[in-house]
Amino acid sequence: MISYERQNEILELLKERRTVTVEFLCRRLFASGATVRRDLAEMAQKGLLERVRGGATLISGASQDAPLLVRTQKDREKKKIAAGLALDFLEDSMTVMLDSSSTVTCLAAQLARFKNLSVVTNGIETAGVLNDNTSFKIYLCGGLIQNNSSMVGSLAQETLEHFHTDILFFSCCGISAPDLVTEANEETAAMKKLMLRNAKKKILLCDSTKMNREYFCKSCRAQEIDAIVTDASPDQALLASLKKQTQVIYPQSGH
Repeated sequence: MISYERQNEILELLKERRTVTVEFLCRRLFASGATVRRDLAEMAQKGLLERVRGGATLISGASQDAPLLVRTQKDREKKKIAAGLALDFLEDSMTVMLDSSSTVTCLAAQLARFKNLSVVTNGIETAGVLNDNTSFKIYLCGGLIQNNSSMVGSLAQETLEHFHTDILFFSCCGISAPDLVTEANEETAAMKKLMLRNAKKKILLCDSTKMNREYFCKSCRAQEIDAIVTDASPDQALLASLKKQTQVIYPQSGH
């Protein structure tokens, strides 16, 4: 098991137990004490957990979103499937807004096939992926850096106010019945709300692990979105609820 896989597993165990010991993690991860302690130190530095004597504990307010480097690796294939389906909404020469989510970063990595896009994003990693793979005009919103991955706060919002794009691609922490889209913190939700106001068409990329999950801060409702794109069909109750409000696209859905 490589480091990011161990760290994702540690996060999942912390969500279940809130506190774990090094000894317990060694048994569960089949890793040495030195390896586990190194992982815990790295994760504490990233703000993912708090070190305590003999182990680690979940940080207070654990509804917070995880840094992008961890989120990008988690359920990566699901994110890539959703991102691939979302490409159907794009055409050459469009103006595009992208949020800082790991799912939308997967979309950014697939945009090289298009020509003359102008892209606005608050995602540091998203802008880096675009800069490495395309020659698009890229506008990165300045502001307060959150989790080493996104720009939030009043300065970033002020930058966003200068743009109105053809389309927005964004993700979320959770989506729940009847039609609620939520985020883990206020800063992220505020950025999503502003992006939604400043784009003509709004496309939510939401991998299936986020279905039927609800977080602290509301960003929007399904009726505000033109389409929800995911990697697998939601359960029947959630699907029926969402389809009353917007288009839901997933593999073999006949879209």
